[in-house]
Amino acid sequence: MSNSAHDPDTTSAPWALQFDADGGEADGEQGERVAASARAAGVRDLVLLAHTAHNDAETTTDVDARFRALFTEGTADGEGPAGDGPGFVSVHWPGMRFGPEPGLTDATESALRRTFPGQDRLIADLRSLVDERPRQFSAVDDVGMLLRRLVEEPLHAPVAAYATDMGDELLPQSDPAMLFDSTSHVCEGLAHALERAQEEAERAEQRPERIEQPGRGSEAPTVSKSGTLTEAETAGPRPADAPTDWLARPDPLTPSARPFGSAESERVLDRLWDGAHQLLCQVVSYAVRRRAGMIGETGLAPALGQLAEALPDTRIHLVGHGAGARLVAYAVRGLKEATGGPASVTLLQAALSHFAFAAHLPQQMRGGGALAGVARSVAGPVVCAYSHHDRELGLLFPLASRMIGESPSLVGADRLWGALGYDGVQGVDGCPTLTLADALTEDALPSSGYVSVDASAVVRRGVPPQGAHFDVFHPELARLVLAAGRIER
Repeated sequence: MSNSAHDPDTTSAPWALQFDADGGEADGEQGERVAASARAAGVRDLVLLAHTAHNDAETTTDVDARFRALFTEGTADGEGPAGDGPGFVSVHWPGMRFGPEPGLTDATESALRRTFPGQDRLIADLRSLVDERPRQFSAVDDVGMLLRRLVEEPLHAPVAAYATDMGDELLPQSDPAMLFDSTSHVCEGLAHALERAQEEAERAEQRPERIEQPGRGSEAPTVSKSGTLTEAETAGPRPADAPTDWLARPDPLTPSARPFGSAESERVLDRLWDGAHQLLCQVVSYAVRRRAGMIGETGLAPALGQLAEALPDTRIHLVGHGAGARLVAYAVRGLKEATGGPASVTLLQAALSHFAFAAHLPQQMRGGGALAGVARSVAGPVVCAYSHHDRELGLLFPLASRMIGESPSLVGADRLWGALGYDGVQGVDGCPTLTLADALTEDALPSSGYVSVDASAVVRRGVPPQGAHFDVFHPELARLVLAAGRIER
């Protein structure tokens, strides 16, 4: 899928909604087409799903099909409803994802051009630097300068309001520190994170399973007041540990010195270039998340209102993965009071602050998350599935989310800037936490409010640095969406 609002491959799709980078619709008739398709199919439940894999039309089509197959097995054309099951609508928008490869491929460069139209020369310069890895420290600094130019927006630009998941009253700044701190400093930290991600992946292969069957009778483990089993080796959800002890340490990293000796210089430069590539990935991901919030609130929210009006007897369910989860969450915030809210919301590995729904932050005297109270606009539950195997969100997201003016010395980077998709909802009183297996038992999910679901038992496969972030094509997760919405299939 391209960034254009007039992509001929997608704008006429009867089961898709497409938005441009500003939240504008591809055309004025796509909502009517979706509504007409739903009426013709006689669907009672309509599932709208947003993901981030829109690098190109082929990738979009493939990921849409993989998600749709979990819900629509048995249809003749692979689209729409399966028998009396739900209809499936894809939300297309100018996002992209990176693969685990250490360099930029032609396909990734093309995706960057689609995501940032008009920046072809700057993107070519970035690729040249990251691929060629010049043997000067100043070249690393040039990467930081080019990235600032790539994603910078005026403070008065509408998208600037979506830079953080914290309430507006908390911070006057709207940009992450990684854009303005010393580039060498930031690259050093990201290189360190990559090393830790690899080490953790190797250790994870050797340690016993995190979730096992609990003992019975006198051998049953003690359960905490919140329903969480107290031992790491026993069954049941539990708060995630920091991905590494290093991330939980309160003292920030300091950059390595720039040595004059040739051998030492080469070693340090190689390390910095490893970090520079990851800096590119994280800065672009930040810009995509920022864009997702705006598209959700200004684009998808009005479209939901139109669908609700056109389909008064159809229940609408929102599902989001990664930055797509941020998009659908902000769409709920953007709903007008007169608009019928969605019947359920399911967030899979959400690239969203774990404090986004908190009315009050534990480390602040005042202020809360930007999405505090959105559950009141949802008829059913807001289900947040997370996995401790998601290294993208557990390790890199906290480093990329630190804002100007903040210091990790308060509570540790992983706690202050942690991701919803890594350890679930934080700072919300009364939010239960369930294992995926328990959540799929009959009537286990609450009828409203927030609930965290530890999906680590199935969302667990993937190589560093992302880990299991994209390991979401599981029938159990489709069943979770159905359970959240009380959808019959």
